[in-house]
Amino acid sequence: MSTVLQQSNTSPNKINRRMEMKNGFFASVPLIIGYLPVAFTFGLIAKQAEIDLLNTLSFSALVYAGASQFMGLSMFLAGVSLAQIYIATFILNFRNFVMSLSFNHQFKEIPFWHRVYLSITLTDENFAVTTLGKKSDSNGYSSTYLITLHTIAYCTWITGTFLGVIFSNLIPQIIRESMGISLYAMFIGLLTPAVRTNWRACVIVFVSMILNFFLSNVLKLSQGWSLILSAILASLLAIFLMKGDKKE
Repeated sequence: MSTVLQQSNTSPNKINRRMEMKNGFFASVPLIIGYLPVAFTFGLIAKQAEIDLLNTLSFSALVYAGASQFMGLSMFLAGVSLAQIYIATFILNFRNFVMSLSFNHQFKEIPFWHRVYLSITLTDENFAVTTLGKKSDSNGYSSTYLITLHTIAYCTWITGTFLGVIFSNLIPQIIRESMGISLYAMFIGLLTPAVRTNWRACVIVFVSMILNFFLSNVLKLSQGWSLILSAILASLLAIFLMKGDKKE
């Protein structure tokens, strides 16, 4: 009798956990569709740069940031020092500190070590899914749902990188060479929505371009330092410009 009661008590928990995992998987489908081609391209470009499989996978597993990985790879190929690459990627990813603080505040009821893992695997995309979706309150998402979502996205990124390296030799040479433009296409795709809807964003982008050109061509700074300084100065300008940007 006690065994029957125990099974009846645990069954709803197991069913609920399975449902949360299922919901987390379905929520991750858009991330899978978006991550695979970008990660594949990164693996392809890394292979073209003659970076071995282990280092390429380590890049995706440890950095796990699309824009920063492409930028770091391009700076590495341009001969920029590692210190400059670290500083540039730190500045680019500094927003993750803010996102992690916001995430931990909204989901503070989740166990601490679960939040540590979720913060490490937090990206712009799954942050948007979990905090800007229909269930934006912490009571709407369980730890199982969030861990499933983040884990699938993380594994998808590493898998896409692996496939890019492995299948790079099967892709025709002319296509492999043209894939390098995906870096610029990705940055343009990220910038276009903001520039079209906010003139302040357009000003910031234009100023950062002018600063980078001035620092690298007039002051003759290295590509790494000109990028770092232009990013910092443009960010300072954004602080003042965005003060007057009221959300509707």
